[in-house]
Amino acid sequence: MGPPLDRIDQGILYYLQQDSRQPITTIADELNVADNTVRNRITKLEENGIIEDYSVIVNYDRANIPHYYLFICTARVSKREELARKACEISGVVEVMTVMTGTHNIHVKGAALTKQGITAIATELDRLEIVIEREHLIWSTQMQSFAGFSTENELY
Repeated sequence: MGPPLDRIDQGILYYLQQDSRQPITTIADELNVADNTVRNRITKLEENGIIEDYSVIVNYDRANIPHYYLFICTARVSKREELARKACEISGVVEVMTVMTGTHNIHVKGAALTKQGITAIATELDRLEIVIEREHLIWSTQMQSFAGFSTENELY
């Protein structure tokens, strides 16, 4: 576990989740603190591994990538994390999530221009001895900031 987060840290995380490209001055204004405070806090959050990365959310449909799939998979619990890391290395895999369960414990999102590209991802997952339980064409995805980081809510 990392260090406890105070109201300012929580607020920074809340606003960065909404838009990680927004100016530090905007976040500082929202939190009623100095720009340097936000800058220094972000550095500390990064150093402590609380902020791991900044990412771009791609709308694959609008980008003319017609095959965006979710693979619900199962791996032995003792190999789950190792196999998830290896799945990330597969060309076309854009996200891998592990969940705490004995089955359906690895969720893999993959994107490809063709059905053959999706089949190639499935074949590589199979080679890793990850059992694909289900495949789903992803229609849409919505995300939002964790409300517990809002300066108007208590962290729970």
